[in-house]
Amino acid sequence: HDDLTAGVVVGPERLIAPIRAWRRSLGQIIAPEAAALLARSIATLVVRVRAQNAGAQAVAAFLAGHPRVDGVRHPSLVGGRDAALVGRQMPGGGGGMVTFTHAGGGEAAAAMLDRLRLFAIAPSLGGIESLAVLPVAVTHHGMPAAERRRRGITDALVRLSIGLEDPADLIADLAGALDP
Repeated sequence: HDDLTAGVVVGPERLIAPIRAWRRSLGQIIAPEAAALLARSIATLVVRVRAQNAGAQAVAAFLAGHPRVDGVRHPSLVGGRDAALVGRQMPGGGGGMVTFTHAGGGEAAAAMLDRLRLFAIAPSLGGIESLAVLPVAVTHHGMPAAERRRRGITDALVRLSIGLEDPADLIADLAGALDP
């Protein structure tokens, strides 16, 4: 279920006190079904994260060499001093998130997303399925344009959340969408 969420809040009383009223109103125990799904899925978390890391690294490497891509952001692509930092902070991999800038601009990026077949177009940060989104149109739509530019969020920026599909299939989908 996509609507299941759980979490824990711990800390000193001075930090917990402001959320106490919310906890009383909303409850403090997750539903039994959500708890069962969470307990069941935790056993495969490491395997899933490893697969997402490997998939994202393969997708990032593909995009970094594509002529219609201006820039790719993924920890596996950094070099120099930053590579050592990534190695220390992310010894298991760089995560499942990849962003890239379409060389053709915002309209070309939007058209490319429309041609994707395996990636779902959705603003979530992901799960087992791979997702794609234009942050300027969804997650950062309400941010003033000048602030978006300052943060490097251009009209052509595409965010991918890599899931558990075969990286070769994801790359083929992106290749087809980038080269119509």
